[in-house]
Amino acid sequence: MIWRWLKAGHMEEGKFHNTESGTPQGGVISPILANIYLNELDWELDKENIRFVRYADDFLLFAKTEEEIKRAGAAANRVITDLGLEVSMEKTKFVNFNNENFNFLGFTFEHWRQRKNDGESYFIVRPTENSIKDFKTKIKEKTRKSLTLSTKAWLDALNPIIRGKINYYLNIYKAVKANEGYGQKSRCILQAFSKELHAVDSYVRQRLRVAMIHKNPCQRKGWLMTSKWNNEYFVKIGLIPSHWLYYNKMWGYTLEMYLEKITAKSRAKLEKQIKKLKEKGQEYYTPDRVSKINAAKSYA
Repeated sequence: MIWRWLKAGHMEEGKFHNTESGTPQGGVISPILANIYLNELDWELDKENIRFVRYADDFLLFAKTEEEIKRAGAAANRVITDLGLEVSMEKTKFVNFNNENFNFLGFTFEHWRQRKNDGESYFIVRPTENSIKDFKTKIKEKTRKSLTLSTKAWLDALNPIIRGKINYYLNIYKAVKANEGYGQKSRCILQAFSKELHAVDSYVRQRLRVAMIHKNPCQRKGWLMTSKWNNEYFVKIGLIPSHWLYYNKMWGYTLEMYLEKITAKSRAKLEKQIKKLKEKGQEYYTPDRVSKINAAKSYA
């Protein structure tokens, strides 16, 4: 079946092309081929009692001492060379996890820390900056200002992206729970990127407000737009908040809890702005701002 897949050809710009050799860059068959070809590496590392994690052609080797990690690296390099492959030295890195971080499969693993209250060691895992940036890029591609779509069409375009990204981020949580099932206590902290998920949700709402203006040309911008299309509005129409989905899968975090949290957060931010202006001898609720707020309330 795999041989037929390799020889199936491909479509490019509406034209069929025969496959002479190789696979398309980023093709879905690549991980399968890597797993087949590198299966021997797994067996050899296991035979050498080397702890490792591998996904397709990306892998980590673990050791407690510098001598052991050098032995592990030499063993891996030997097998890979025998297979006719070459280790990419640009992507190879030796890390002391006591004080150095590393990235793997879209996650940043932050080095060991100690709790102040009990001195227990822990480490943090969060999506890389590039992963969050990619998340926002995918949202941006689906919310172009030139599009005029129905509410359902917007949700059909965005919700699968949000659901897909969050389900991927939850893989670490699933791994932790699986290990706990074997009696292995985890010291991995997974709740350290709440701020980033809130920022993604805010970005999604911002993009939708701007995009939806084209469908509602009579809708005013500014206060009226944010009052009518507020956080609660987007939850009611079925937009999935990434922050809610992540913590819902982990803890049963409800949408009501999510709305309460972001409402309190917005209120605290407003109070901070008012306090800063008051310290400078300025008023937050100027006549112009009060007028806009009252107009928003009457039309929203």
